[in-house]
Amino acid sequence: MSLGRIRALGADFEFGAALALLLTACTSTHPVRAVAPAPAPAAASAVVPDSESSEAPDSADTPAAEASDDSEEPDDEPEETEHEPVAGEHRPHPLDGWTEEQIARAVRSDLSSLGSMSVGNPNAGLLVNGRQAQASELYTPIAPATAWGTEETLAYLDAALRKVHATVPDTPALALGDISAQTGGPISPHLSHQAGRDVDISYFYVGEQRWYRRGNARNLDLKRNWAFIRALVTETDVDLIFMDNSIQALVRDYALSIGEDRSWVEGLFGHGRERAIIRYARGHATHLHVRFYNPIAQETARRSYAALVARGVVPPVQNYAQHLVKKRETLGKIAKKYGVSVEAIKRANHLKKSLIHENRPILIPVAHPRPAPPAAKLAFPPRRLPPSDPDGRAASREH
Repeated sequence: MSLGRIRALGADFEFGAALALLLTACTSTHPVRAVAPAPAPAAASAVVPDSESSEAPDSADTPAAEASDDSEEPDDEPEETEHEPVAGEHRPHPLDGWTEEQIARAVRSDLSSLGSMSVGNPNAGLLVNGRQAQASELYTPIAPATAWGTEETLAYLDAALRKVHATVPDTPALALGDISAQTGGPISPHLSHQAGRDVDISYFYVGEQRWYRRGNARNLDLKRNWAFIRALVTETDVDLIFMDNSIQALVRDYALSIGEDRSWVEGLFGHGRERAIIRYARGHATHLHVRFYNPIAQETARRSYAALVARGVVPPVQNYAQHLVKKRETLGKIAKKYGVSVEAIKRANHLKKSLIHENRPILIPVAHPRPAPPAAKLAFPPRRLPPSDPDGRAASREH
C-alpha cells in the first residue's frame, strides 16, 4: 500500500472539486455517461484449456467475428441502475463499538489493521488497503496492475469459483480481467472499476479457454457458467452481473432445464417483481462484469472517511462524466461546456497533448458542492437464495 501514490491521486482528483457520496445499499449516484467504441482489449494470456472436449469453429467464433466485438465499448453502467433504491439490512461490522478517536488512532498508527476500504462508489471512488489477485487454479490475471480489489471482493470471487470447482470436476481456470488499480480511481476504458468492487472475468468455454472470446451457443460451457452465476448469487453479496442478452437467454434456459425454481431464476433476470441482478450491458458477450457489495469494506470506509481525509490518505473523491467526442470538438469547447479547465480534462485522461479523436469517450471531472459523507450505518440487501436446489433439497438460508 503506497500512501504516496494515494496522496498523488489528490492532484488528479482536484481537492477543491466534488466528493461523491459513499455508496449505500439503498441508493447510488452515477455520473452522466456516453458509450463509444473502445480500444482493443488487453493481450490474451495463456489459460488452462478444457481438455475434455473440442469444437469446430463457426462464423460467430472466428477471429473476424471476435474483432467486431472488440470495438464495442463495455458499458459499465446501464441507465436503469442509476438512483435505484434497494431494500437493505444492517450487518455486524468489526468496528462496531469503536469510537471516532479509536478509528482515527488506527488510521494514524496502523492503517493496514483496518483492512480494505472501498471509498466512494464504483464510478467515482478509491481503494485503500487493497489486495492484488494472484494466479491460481481458479483464475489467471491478464493485467496484474489493474487486478487489485478489496479483501471481500477477492474472497467472494474465490468462494464462487471454488463452488464451481467442487460442483463440476476438472474445471479450468478463468481469465481474470480488470478489477481496479492499486489505489482505485479511473482506469481506461472503464467508467467504473474505481473502488475495488467490480470484476471482469471470462466465461467458461467448451474447448479453448481464452480471454475476450465471444460467447455463443456453440462454445459456451453452460453447465459451468450457470454454476458460477448461481454461486455468485448464493455464496456472495453480489450486486450486479452484466451479460449480453444472447448469453443471458442461453444461461436462463439451461438453469430452467435442470430444474431450478422458475420464479427464482426469472427474478434474477428481472422478469418478476424483484430487482434484477443479471443485467444487459453492451460489450459483455466476451466476458462477465460482476459487481459486489462489500458490507465490511464500504462501512469501514464510511466510518474512517474523516480520519482518512484528515490524515491525507485519501482526497475528496472526484465525480466524473463520460463525454463522447463529436466532430470538430476541441478540448477547449468541451471544457467550456462542462465548466472545467482543459488541464483538468487532460489530467483525468492522462493526456500529454490536447489532441482528441472523434467518437472516443473521455472522462470529464465534474465539480459539484461537496456533500457530507453519509452519517448512518450502511445497509445491504439479503442474499437471494432459491427455495430449493435442483435435486429438491432446501437451500441453506445462512450467510
